[in-house]
Amino acid sequence: MGSERSPFLFGVKLTRTASGGMAVLWSDNLIGWLHASIGDRWNAYVCGPRADDPGRPIGRFTKEEAVRRIALEAGWREPT
Repeated sequence: MGSERSPFLFGVKLTRTASGGMAVLWSDNLIGWLHASIGDRWNAYVCGPRADDPGRPIGRFTKEEAVRRIALEAGWREPT
């Protein structure tokens, strides 16, 4: 699986999943995932509080915005 750092979110990175989506990791902890939708949009999901929780969808965004929204839901804060 390949990995790429997000150019704008410190400590957040993306890793390709076996199913073709992208796992969103913050400090190496899985916080959500996304998969391609229509055009430049990606469906974004936030992990649930338990390991067996499938998480919840939070919307359809550009890839960068999807990663940002997932990170914010997980408690990441933009530097001030």
